[in-house]
Amino acid sequence: MSSSAHHVPRGGKPADPGSEFRHPLPRLTSRVFTDLAIWMTGLGLVMGVVFPFFVMALGVPSRYVLSASFFIATVGAGLVVGVTNHLLSRAVVGSRLRFMSSKMGAVETTLRDALVSTDADECTPEKCSIVVDSDDELGDAAASFNHLVEALAESHRATNLAGRFATTLSSHIEITPLVEAALGVLHGAGDYDASALCILREDELVTVASEGIANPTELASSELVQRAYRTLETIAVDLPTDIDLDGGVVTFRPRSVVAFALHVRFVPIGVVVLASTQPIADRQVQGIQPLLPNFAVALNNALSHERVQRVAAIDTLTGLYNRRFGMERLSQEFSRSVRSQEPLGVLLFDIDHFKTVNDTHGHQAGDAVLRSIAHAVKRVLREGDTLMRYGGEEFLAVLPGAGEADVRGLGERIRRVVESTVTNDANVVVHVTVSIGAVSFPSADVADLDDLIRKADGAMYDAKQAGRNRLTFVDV
Repeated sequence: MSSSAHHVPRGGKPADPGSEFRHPLPRLTSRVFTDLAIWMTGLGLVMGVVFPFFVMALGVPSRYVLSASFFIATVGAGLVVGVTNHLLSRAVVGSRLRFMSSKMGAVETTLRDALVSTDADECTPEKCSIVVDSDDELGDAAASFNHLVEALAESHRATNLAGRFATTLSSHIEITPLVEAALGVLHGAGDYDASALCILREDELVTVASEGIANPTELASSELVQRAYRTLETIAVDLPTDIDLDGGVVTFRPRSVVAFALHVRFVPIGVVVLASTQPIADRQVQGIQPLLPNFAVALNNALSHERVQRVAAIDTLTGLYNRRFGMERLSQEFSRSVRSQEPLGVLLFDIDHFKTVNDTHGHQAGDAVLRSIAHAVKRVLREGDTLMRYGGEEFLAVLPGAGEADVRGLGERIRRVVESTVTNDANVVVHVTVSIGAVSFPSADVADLDDLIRKADGAMYDAKQAGRNRLTFVDV
């Protein structure tokens, strides 16, 4: 059974989605003025009847007062005064009430449109407020109405912000785009000048995204972030304008900094930091806080996904990337190098006489050698380089941006560090060397990715044939 967007009453006519917001002011105004007309007319009649006796009390002879013509005149005058007062009240008070009614109509329209569309124009104080030009009850009513409009606009903004934020969180599962998009929404929600996110990785708080932060790597260790993380509380700091910051947290002089703790079931996940050159109002903080639980859940899911992806990409013995993931990275770097014509280096190396190590000392010693070589080689590679376990005792290093000289230099560093590495496992001391095949694209004539691997493999074979423990470069 399909469901409709709005409730359909028994009569079959769809309910007006904004009917529950219809204001009673027009009916109330009409009833008030009807009652006012009755009271004014009655008051005029009473004054017309009482006035002759009031005149007699002032000493006017009764023969002039207690006459039909005088009574008719005074009653008529009372009616004229009552009707005049009624018309004046309608003209003065009624115009203001009608103006208020029109403004309420604008609010009603906004509410109705907001039910069916998130793109409805906001009834902002500038568009829907009423000028408060008196200190009487009407002025108080106008001021109260303006406060209502401000609350409505704030509620509408909060609803739209929550909707945008929910869409952002549901659109990403990878942690980097999730964090960047979420911080972008939070950054713009209060016109903040700086923002950052610190999360727990390998038992240490690290900054994973930032904008306007002077030293992102030092932010995670700051007292503000550490305290918010420990206490799971929101901590706001207002800085006097006549002091300077020690350490330069942001690239400008902030007036206020707020740290929001992220947690899932009271287990800390990270800390969001927002800073502004203007004081951050309580309502701005309160506007961010309802968004944080969903952000914490989405961030926790992204971290879990990252851990699963990392487990799937890692060789369990050496801790390096496995061949499947490493070859995907090599394919991406090769495609980028083809497009940009920037150099790409590849080093394929194999442990010399590794079978002898296994046969002599056992496979556990062989595994220890593989781990030692992996850790030693990772230390000499550059940031951005990728090292993978290519086969049993074979490793492949992907070197983006490395020309011939860089590839030769890194290859020699790898050869020397392996040669100097000593593996001590269960009182068994093992020394090994490696034979390395090196190639640099586009210096080398390479047809495709498979050809690149074949040339590196051929160079490694040449190194073994030439006596091992050496590097052989592919001839250009």
